Amino acid sequence: MKRVPPFQAWIIAMILLSARGIAQTEFPLNLFVETTNGLLFRSDAMSIASDRERGWVSLKVGPNEFWHTDAHAGALVFQNDSHWFSYFPLLSVLSHDDWVGRAGSVADGIRIIKISPDWHRPEFELYFGANDPNPGRAIMFFSDDVVLLRTGHSHNRPWMQTVLRPTSTERRKSSEFLAVHRNGTALVIRSIPKQTEENAKDQPSPELEAGLFPHPSGKSRLAIAFSCRGFAPNRYHLLLDPVPREENFVLRPRFDVRILNEPDEPINGQGATRGVGRPIYGPNTQLDFGLVFDWVGPHPFQGYAELEIVHSLGKPHFSERVLLDSRTLTGTGTTYRAVFHPVFHLPGVSEVWGRLVGSDNRLIWIGRYRMGYDLEHYRPNLLILPDFDAFWNQTLAELRAIPLESETERVADLIDHPAFEIFHVRYNSWGGQRIHAMLFVPKTGHPPYPAMITAHPNTRGYGVRKQTDGTFGSELRHDPRFVTIVPLIRGHAPDAPDIPFNHPWWGPLDSRDEYVARRWYCAMVRAIDYLASRPDLVDLRRLMARGGSQGGALALIAAALDPRVTVCIADCPALCQPHEILENYPSFGPTMAQVPPSQTLEDLKRMLSYYNPVNFCPRIRCPTYIGSNIGDLTVHSMGPLAAYHNLTGLPADQKAFFPGNTHFHGSGPGLAKTLREWSDRLAGSSSSSP
Repeated sequence: MKRVPPFQAWIIAMILLSARGIAQTEFPLNLFVETTNGLLFRSDAMSIASDRERGWVSLKVGPNEFWHTDAHAGALVFQNDSHWFSYFPLLSVLSHDDWVGRAGSVADGIRIIKISPDWHRPEFELYFGANDPNPGRAIMFFSDDVVLLRTGHSHNRPWMQTVLRPTSTERRKSSEFLAVHRNGTALVIRSIPKQTEENAKDQPSPELEAGLFPHPSGKSRLAIAFSCRGFAPNRYHLLLDPVPREENFVLRPRFDVRILNEPDEPINGQGATRGVGRPIYGPNTQLDFGLVFDWVGPHPFQGYAELEIVHSLGKPHFSERVLLDSRTLTGTGTTYRAVFHPVFHLPGVSEVWGRLVGSDNRLIWIGRYRMGYDLEHYRPNLLILPDFDAFWNQTLAELRAIPLESETERVADLIDHPAFEIFHVRYNSWGGQRIHAMLFVPKTGHPPYPAMITAHPNTRGYGVRKQTDGTFGSELRHDPRFVTIVPLIRGHAPDAPDIPFNHPWWGPLDSRDEYVARRWYCAMVRAIDYLASRPDLVDLRRLMARGGSQGGALALIAAALDPRVTVCIADCPALCQPHEILENYPSFGPTMAQVPPSQTLEDLKRMLSYYNPVNFCPRIRCPTYIGSNIGDLTVHSMGPLAAYHNLTGLPADQKAFFPGNTHFHGSGPGLAKTLREWSDRLAGSSSSSP
């Protein structure tokens, strides 16, 4: 006979003693015991109890009850067709593993409901089993003190938008619900993904259904229904939040910003915070600036709202705190609106932060968006050394002394592409380095074609996906009217094996002459040299430099270093104003943490100034259009604006800045429209000029 370990023997002895009515009021926490009435579990945060006839009857956080029970049934019942199963006289605290005494179950001989609490946290697994092949459901009925159910995921409760009350007539399905007690504590109920077999991927979580359900007493009550498959484990996870939180009663907090004296037309897409349609303001813009939320609590909201605006370069711009005493009764509760009166004075891009704080000083919600103010009058802080032009003139002279020695090879695997003839190009660049490039030549039309030079990180192969059936995908976005060349510089994937890859890829940072961007910029100029060597394909009088992110910066560089560029379209150019990024904007690229040994931060700033795209802009003589996503978290929004304002060699009608508010890179409809117009003009399909 297998010997029972001493600790487990002690637990079983405690259980047996308690069953005889001994030591019923004193027993360890985190342990199920059998009392004269049923099972009882207590921990630091919760208690769970069952009745000898009705099964599970109580789930409390302190004195606050979440479950409903009456003479007809406990809180958890089975339902199969029209039949109720609410009688569970069999009790057990035994298990098949080390959880003996840590799991409690009630059963009727066919159906079982087991609760397995976590050791340290106020949460437990709820298990339903039925020795019945017919599918059914188990229903959890809530007490009258549970005032509402919210759907969604609990990590962002204010955005769990659907609210069900004891008076609601609708039902909702979700994999997760939040049951809110009138005192602000909450119970999270979520389904657990099921696996089809061992080591298989999780299947979608089964949905729960919440709303009003008939009760065995004949009266409908607020409840959640769990699906139960016969002969299968039906497991659900419940988490008690024992802290009363006002955020449990807050619904959809949001900015409510309206422009009163100008068109308030939304910009395509959304920024970092939804709800602000046009976050571009001028000195004369009049705003109705508010923060709005719905309140579904049993008492008035007692907290406050804050507005804090900080310029993207770190300077405080505006702040205000508002006590919330303005409210409007609605059909679902109360709507509060905090009204602010911001005063702007710093041209450029600023971070707008909205915060909602409860009466207990807990943060309930925080929202953010970026606004542009008086963009036309922003003047960048420039750092350019006296020998900047001399350095780059010497660099170009040395570059042109290197023979191009280009090679062009058709990509055999892509020979049947329907739109382009695709080539692998090689040529010499700075220091004799062999640069690889992709070349796309239209299959329709007649040469010489207009040309486009572009570059962007994350270029994967040729951007062409060939299906298993031999047909091509639609990823390739090059204009089929243009010859397009894409240099593969270091940091752009895929790198050729003979192009060294330093880490970080924008290094080394200890030498102006060896800094990697010198090779990037020269690779762009040499790509234009290659196009000039192909008059059979290219009409170099129609050359567009374009790109986004780092590609946008390289488009500016190409236009600055090579006067053969006809027009430049730079979307969200990156790495602009590195002396500002280093201290104010943690982004990709050099940072304050990468100052080389024996150098200072000022040394690094001076070195990077030779490669700042903004400092190249006065050299540009072709029409240039720059866009910026002011909500961009990758590219510093002030950099593109600084580049635009440093186009000092261009008249006003040959340059433009397009602020946008779309996700990731993308500068709104203005830059896209300009790109289309110029593409049509260079391709000869439109007689209109931008």
